[in-house]
Amino acid sequence: MVAMQWQGGVLSLLDQGAYPQEEKWLTCNTWEETAQALATPAVQEEKVAAIAAAYGYAQAAIAAQDKLGTDAFQAALDQAKEQLLASRPGSRDVAAALAFVETPPEAYTKNADKLTAILATAVTFDRQQVVADRNLCRNGTDLMGEGTRILIRTDRGGFHSASPTGALGIARRGWKRELLEQITLCEGRPSLTAGTLLAHELAREDIPCTVIPDHAAATFLAQQGAHMVLADGILAAKNGDLKAPVGTYELAIACYFHSIPFYAVLNADDIDLEAADGSAFGQGEGDPVAVTNLLPGTQAKGWTPAFDVVPAFLITGMITDRNIACAPYEETLEELVKHTPRKTIIHFD
Repeated sequence: MVAMQWQGGVLSLLDQGAYPQEEKWLTCNTWEETAQALATPAVQEEKVAAIAAAYGYAQAAIAAQDKLGTDAFQAALDQAKEQLLASRPGSRDVAAALAFVETPPEAYTKNADKLTAILATAVTFDRQQVVADRNLCRNGTDLMGEGTRILIRTDRGGFHSASPTGALGIARRGWKRELLEQITLCEGRPSLTAGTLLAHELAREDIPCTVIPDHAAATFLAQQGAHMVLADGILAAKNGDLKAPVGTYELAIACYFHSIPFYAVLNADDIDLEAADGSAFGQGEGDPVAVTNLLPGTQAKGWTPAFDVVPAFLITGMITDRNIACAPYEETLEELVKHTPRKTIIHFD
């Protein structure tokens, strides 16, 4: 589902928390309104939040255009950047987006004022994410042959700025190219929303699928099998350990036991070479209410991890927008991040 629209300096954001029960849009006319929206559950997908932050920075430039060429113009941009960062504390994607857009490439600044350059840079950031999304999907379907059966485990991918991505995007592209025989969605818990959302998105394009609960994944793989399992990751460490949505770890174990290829799906920018291994991700805990909200008036306590860490030895490969990396990850991931060029719209070097 396209979750964002940019036109004439106005940013429209889909309320991702209300969708698909309701298709409601938030209209952000100013960078302040964009920052407020980013701080709410209406924007859940981090890649969408990053692009929105880039456009929020552009909105700040538009609002301060009467101060163009003065220190006050830069001060207004700095204030907007600070508030946009504060709206998504600790977000690597938002920080990367703002770092990109606050320094327009020389190709844009040679013959244009800074306002025009910032606007062009924000649009370029958006378009380059689309390029990355499409490359990732292409790399994923390159692993498929005719009649492939896949199982997907994801808590993301249903929302995008212009082009479906992640495991969902790979499945969509594979079906349209008549490579897939079966798509199975592994419904995650405790939210029980991810698989049904993806099923809804596939249904919009008349793509058939089967939804199973995550606790039935091992039985499904034993009885019906799959040629590959795709799981969207959040971050990857230098050694290949994967930070992923809850439920991914046990699915990877089931794949390992049944000798089914397990592929992590993530952008190359989500590989953190500063994190030596999965221990760097910590052991965050999720909201216990997510487990007990249907048990009012009881003494039951809830517990759920905020994320899983999947050991690298369980991962067959990592599908990224630049290439597919396989073990030994200490070598291949560093090569991927440092030396494999990304396809961009404009070559800035």
